[in-house]
Amino acid sequence: MNFFAHAVLAARRSESPSWIVGAMAPDFASMAGMRLVGIEDDDELARGVDFHHRSDDAFHGAPIFVELMEDARVELEARGLGFGPAAAIGHVGVELLLDGLLVDRLGVLPSYRAAMAAAAELDQNLRFHDLGRFEGCRRWRTLCGRLRDAPLPESYQAPDFVADRLIWILAKRPRLAVEAGNEPEVFAWAARARGLVDARADALMDQVEARLAAS
Repeated sequence: MNFFAHAVLAARRSESPSWIVGAMAPDFASMAGMRLVGIEDDDELARGVDFHHRSDDAFHGAPIFVELMEDARVELEARGLGFGPAAAIGHVGVELLLDGLLVDRLGVLPSYRAAMAAAAELDQNLRFHDLGRFEGCRRWRTLCGRLRDAPLPESYQAPDFVADRLIWILAKRPRLAVEAGNEPEVFAWAARARGLVDARADALMDQVEARLAAS
C-alpha cells in the first residue's frame, strides 16, 4: 500500500495530523533512504506507525491485491520483461495506480494536506536505524519538503506518470531494473491496468477494512 492509501485508511478513523503522518511515516522513511525504528514522546504518532504496519499486512494479504499483482506479473513477463521487474512492477504499480484512483474518488483529502503541513515538524519524535538525530531529521525534512512541492498524489491519476515513476524507482535496483527497450511495455501495461484496478478498487479497500477488523 502506498502512502496516500495509508492516509485514506487513517483518515477514516481520525483526522489528527500526527496520527495520519504516523500512518505514512514508514513509507516516507523508505523514500528518504532510511528505516524508521522508533517514536519518542508522541503516542498518537506511534499509534499511526503501528496502524501503518497493520494496514500493510491487511493489504498485502487481500485476495484482490494478490490477483491484480499476479495478473500484472504474468502480463509483463509475456511482454518480455524478466520475472524480477515484472513482479516488482506488479506490486508497486498496482499500489501507485490505486493511489491515483483514490484521488479520483475522494479528491486530495484536507486531512492529508494538514498532515503534510505538520509532517516536517515531527522530525524530533522519529528515530531511524543507524543514523544520528541530526542526519535523520535533515533527511526527513528534505523529503517532506519535496512531497509538499511535488504534484502528488494527483499525478498517480496518470498511467504514464506511474509507468515513468516505476522505471525510475527500479533503475536503482540492478536485479529489478527495466531493461533498455522494454520501457514501452511498462507504459502499455499501466494504461491497461488502470482500468483493471479501477474496476476492483472499492472491493479491494473493503477487503482491507475487513482484514483490519479481523486482525
